[in-house]
Amino acid sequence: MPDGKEVIEKNGQIFAHVIRKSYRPDGVNFLTPDAYTLQLGLIGHPEGRHIRDHIHNPHIHYQVDTTQEFLYVEQGKIKATIYDYGWNVIKEVVLNQGDILLQVSGGHGFDVLEPSYLIEIKQGPFPGDKLMKFYKEEPTVKS
Repeated sequence: MPDGKEVIEKNGQIFAHVIRKSYRPDGVNFLTPDAYTLQLGLIGHPEGRHIRDHIHNPHIHYQVDTTQEFLYVEQGKIKATIYDYGWNVIKEVVLNQGDILLQVSGGHGFDVLEPSYLIEIKQGPFPGDKLMKFYKEEPTVKS
């Protein structure tokens, strides 16, 4: 991941994007294809630049047919395990403060390696865990 971006995929299917804190683009740089239901862009601007005032069109309606999840490590360190739909591990990746994970398919699990504070964004409305998630096993707390 020399440029600070990594695409996690298996057999041509993308499961996640990892963007490291070190990745600093110039201008507007969207990292996701237009077809994604959750768009991720990083924007770098110099002091003094003006972004034109704008309003988003309230008449555009979106159809969301899958859950995509954005996770930002505000503080701490975690290990993310990325799974395909058959619970096969595709990759384990350590995320540090300032790193981003965008999960676009499959599943994941996390191990907290240091006290951490995470910011998560996903599409709504939320139907509840029973409809939204399938757990590999019952959740346990490690002591």
